[in-house]
Amino acid sequence: MSQVDLHTHSWYSDGGSSPAELIEGALERGLHTLAITDHDNARGAREALPLARSRGLRLISGIEWTCRWDAAQAPNSQGEVDLLGYCLDLDHAQLLEAEAAAQEDARHRTIQRCALISAAGYPITLADVLAVNPRFPSGIGIIGAFRARGYAQEWAQALQLLDPLRDGLPYPQLTIERAIQIIHAAGGAAVLAHPTLVYWRGGELDEEGLRLLVDCGLDGIEIYHHRLDEAARARFLALAQRFNLVVTGGSDEHSGPNNFRRLGTQPVEEEYVQALIERAGRYT
Repeated sequence: MSQVDLHTHSWYSDGGSSPAELIEGALERGLHTLAITDHDNARGAREALPLARSRGLRLISGIEWTCRWDAAQAPNSQGEVDLLGYCLDLDHAQLLEAEAAAQEDARHRTIQRCALISAAGYPITLADVLAVNPRFPSGIGIIGAFRARGYAQEWAQALQLLDPLRDGLPYPQLTIERAIQIIHAAGGAAVLAHPTLVYWRGGELDEEGLRLLVDCGLDGIEIYHHRLDEAARARFLALAQRFNLVVTGGSDEHSGPNNFRRLGTQPVEEEYVQALIERAGRYT
């Protein structure tokens, strides 16, 4: 078990736990540093901060923006890119404005997704999705609503039925270039999440694509994530060194408090945290 986890989700996006439950889970596992990185909002980090302080846990303020990257030339089904922001001023006006816009966009895209699914013969509404999680309309919420409607019994079956509809998914409004600017404006460091999931011009993210993001101000790359095997980690570690990027990692934990399967399982070292804090210090 690591003592650091820089990628977790609460019920303020598509996680199954409250911020308090994430903190308790982290402490039970011997962690001394945690980041709550909810999609498109930092409500989890804001709520957790005073409790973490009172329990002696270092909380790194975080967010995970859902972005579009037009230069990648991705089809709609693979057009989302996740960008992590760390060490943020959670009261910064640009951050708050961007959160409000991103959450409205998430709501609008969920309505569009529900319309696509309904047109395919599986009537579903935004209300169904919010019944699963009233705090945030997410893809996981759509799958939960799909199952609650009785269209599929198991998670894998729901994915199989919904997968053919992915090409019609709407793009996020927020561009990755703008997301990097917002993170920097709020005094934070911008880190590309799970890079093996990033589509780049017909294939995997390569040196050319990463160079474009570095030129836009990218600060780091998430290498210690369960989506990266040893070969991918070695490849992106070499690229991180080439471009002087901070290395981060985390469990990407989404589960409920009685089922933390990944929390604290990635080998994230204290030196990575210090490098991340130092890089964010450039923007304050």
